[in-house]
Amino acid sequence: MKKAPAYDVPGLRAGVRLSRLLCESPKPLGLAELCQASGLSKHMVYRCLQTLLSEGIIIETGEGPKYEPSLLSFHYNSMPIARMTVTRASEEPLHKLWEELNECVYLGVLHENRILYLIHHEGGREIRSGGGRMGGRYVLHADGAGKVLAAYADDELRERLLAEGLEKLTTHTHAERKSFLAEMARVRKQGFSIDNEEYIKGVICFGAPVFNYAGQVAGAICSSVLTIHYTVKELEEKIGPKVMACAKRISATMGWAGK
Repeated sequence: MKKAPAYDVPGLRAGVRLSRLLCESPKPLGLAELCQASGLSKHMVYRCLQTLLSEGIIIETGEGPKYEPSLLSFHYNSMPIARMTVTRASEEPLHKLWEELNECVYLGVLHENRILYLIHHEGGREIRSGGGRMGGRYVLHADGAGKVLAAYADDELRERLLAEGLEKLTTHTHAERKSFLAEMARVRKQGFSIDNEEYIKGVICFGAPVFNYAGQVAGAICSSVLTIHYTVKELEEKIGPKVMACAKRISATMGWAGK
């Protein structure tokens, strides 16, 4: 016997069901048709329709009246698809970079005040940098790719981070206002970031921005290595150019034609 959900909102469930029926239908549907197709009472269907109408999710059309979805649903539902474009564009180039470096590489995007990892390939060495996973959300101010996202974002994001408080993860973390803002300016000027043991002691990272067709930063890629394998100078000279080339290739796929 199927157990009912511990928390359930019948009206919300009914509204989702009706919205789905309207999206699936090739033509507008009336009250009676929706009652029959959904198995819901006339009273429930009517209340849900009025709520969906007031929120702009559906529109009233034809005689009866009949109802059909508005483009508002498409507008919001298409947003995750737009965000995922950078993932598809990054998959092949980032995988090749991982094969070439045999080090940890990842792609992250801005999600609220954090970086969200959409792709993460762990390094192939016996001793690995670790510290991240696909789907994980991490602070921006100390992460290699996160610093890129914070640096290229608007001032409001950086002020939110400062208001939230920058955690001092290691002795190298830029946790004070003056130091953090100076680091953000440095990243923007040079076009890449260096995480010099700012997130985890013994781990250094090189991050680069990925641009879309409009020249906006759609994400950031990064490679992290251990200090027992590379110095910061070696990271910048040996790993950096390959990460930058990979980011440029992904950006070109995204339609970016800048330098």
